[in-house]
Amino acid sequence: MCTDLQGCMRDFQRMVTIFEEALLEYQGDAHLLFTGDLIHGPHIDPEDWPDFLGEYYRDASGEVMIAYAGLAAQYPGRVHALLGNHEHGHIGGPHTAKFAADEVALVEQILGPSATARMRGIIHTFALAAVSRCGAVFTHGAPAAVIESVADLEAADLSGAQYASPLDVLDTPVVGKILWARSATEAEARRFLRAAGGTISIYGHDVIPEGFECVGDEQIVVSTSFGVFDTNKVYVSLDLAAKYRSVHDLRIGHEILPLYPDRALARLGGTARALK
Repeated sequence: MCTDLQGCMRDFQRMVTIFEEALLEYQGDAHLLFTGDLIHGPHIDPEDWPDFLGEYYRDASGEVMIAYAGLAAQYPGRVHALLGNHEHGHIGGPHTAKFAADEVALVEQILGPSATARMRGIIHTFALAAVSRCGAVFTHGAPAAVIESVADLEAADLSGAQYASPLDVLDTPVVGKILWARSATEAEARRFLRAAGGTISIYGHDVIPEGFECVGDEQIVVSTSFGVFDTNKVYVSLDLAAKYRSVHDLRIGHEILPLYPDRALARLGGTARALK
């Protein structure tokens, strides 16, 4: 699984390579999950690029979405994506303004009516969460939503029809928390996981410059792409037949892996410590 590519085609292609290698290694028994915010990257020239945005790239939101749809069609049932707050803006949610006053309007203007309609159709296939038998529950934002069961996630209204203003989404019990929350208390996370039938929560949304951060025993925030330099970008590889009781069961070099291993090793002087 990976998080927050935000229009970075190079990192998308790297994840595809990793996934296809896993398919070969496990005789076709592998899955790839994107946890939201596939779209809406920067439109900034290299000379104006600030360091806090991580590795330089140029937004390719439209191309990434089409590539995702093609990959999902090529490997039916094995390529999945969750809704992020940036995708939500295209199907009724509030319009984000990270790199433009209205990123939704900008991307749709660039794409044109036909490609926009296709993108919206793709987004409508995205779920709010993914639950695995190994105990991991995946969301875009932190597990702060109050739910009674997975049925509450499936029934959530994504249309935005109930919002009198864009800020109203933040007060929406399920959608607002799952798409926008950057943190959850231990009690909130445990309550959410019990209701979802899981043991650990894995999500993105926030930028972790070091690549990942464990929060207590139940939560891990992962940064695969946006806002992180190549040396620190990570993805997570889980054994779906295993059982993860705590995020501390996820080991660097086993479940937590560098997106670009050669660059991660170079950061530590060419030693293998990055993978231990």
